[in-house]
Amino acid sequence: MNARNRKSFSRLNYVLIASMLVVMIAACGKNDSNEPAAAASGSAEQSASPSGDSSAIQDGTAKLQEETTKLQDAIGKKNLDEVKKLGKAVNDAWLAYENSVRQVFPLEYTEVEKYVMPIFSASAYDKVDFDALTITATKLQEALTALKNAKPTTANTSELLTKAVDNYKKFVQEQADGLVSQSKLFAEAVKAGNADEAKRLYPQARVYFETIEPIAESFGDLDPRIDARLADAEDPNAWGGFHRIEKALWADNSLGGMDKYVDQLVKDTQELQSKVATFELEPKAMVAGAMELLNEAATSKITGEEEIYSHTDLVDFAANVSGSKTVYLAIIPALNEKNPDLGKQLDAQFVKLEQTLLGYQTTGEYVAYDKLTTEQIREISDELSQLSTLMSQTASIL
Repeated sequence: MNARNRKSFSRLNYVLIASMLVVMIAACGKNDSNEPAAAASGSAEQSASPSGDSSAIQDGTAKLQEETTKLQDAIGKKNLDEVKKLGKAVNDAWLAYENSVRQVFPLEYTEVEKYVMPIFSASAYDKVDFDALTITATKLQEALTALKNAKPTTANTSELLTKAVDNYKKFVQEQADGLVSQSKLFAEAVKAGNADEAKRLYPQARVYFETIEPIAESFGDLDPRIDARLADAEDPNAWGGFHRIEKALWADNSLGGMDKYVDQLVKDTQELQSKVATFELEPKAMVAGAMELLNEAATSKITGEEEIYSHTDLVDFAANVSGSKTVYLAIIPALNEKNPDLGKQLDAQFVKLEQTLLGYQTTGEYVAYDKLTTEQIREISDELSQLSTLMSQTASIL
């Protein structure tokens, strides 16, 4: 994206350890003064012309497809060293022309950007999930094929936003599908009495929910049934959902009687999945949900109240940021037209927060939240608040 320096990002990953989940997608970097950098590299700076050279985009896409094909071959051979090298090569190839793509093909840009960052991040891991990376690389190839065949649009911003909202709805559906799938695996581990496996799967299921939490909140009591904390429960005896099972795993150290709770959790996630399939959403509502989620994270979740037993709060924060960033990417057509400077600020703030969170990973997993100092928690809170404020400014252009 505009003004990004992933080379420094890479160094951060190796010095402070690896990178993030899931999830996720990338934005622009910062220079040493914490101001937006002029460009990620000389080639990126040269390709950032708003006019967008179609031949340069075609050439850049062909190069990126070539590097991605090499990566897929290395993944198939489970060659870790080659995966690391090629993950960076994929990122560099994208940096060389992404700014032109953003201006000329904003929708296709969003799809490519969605998959480049997870590949780049995974290349910094000491351990690599080859199965997950296989899926991501395949999706990147599909996005690149769409970009290669794309024609400059004649649609106005309103039409582009309508399409962007449709794409976001597809993303939400994918997350809801993943939530059901991971919740079933989590439930199986709980019912088998395998506490260690259940603890491993718990945050993996939570990621999907936290990524689309604003959508879940729009469906009446479905959100509290899935995500209520003990402090929120009107009747502690009727309390269920993720956090009831979290308490059993980390506080009670017993899975006795949990079968009914995990069975209900799976049913509730399936209900969310079905409701997501038919929900209607407008750009302003998308932005409002993202802004409120970031604000909630900065002011209440930051206390550690969300994952009070497991201390997996950093997983939730990363998922909240990822979900909000997907909304931001969806409204790029409007930002391009009406406030490109705000887009640059959002780019920089997203990557700043992502880098901060990535610094708290060890071998691809986040450290326990209770291990962070007060100063570290305050830094995360401040960055979340700044991001929420910037997101609130996008509402005026929609």
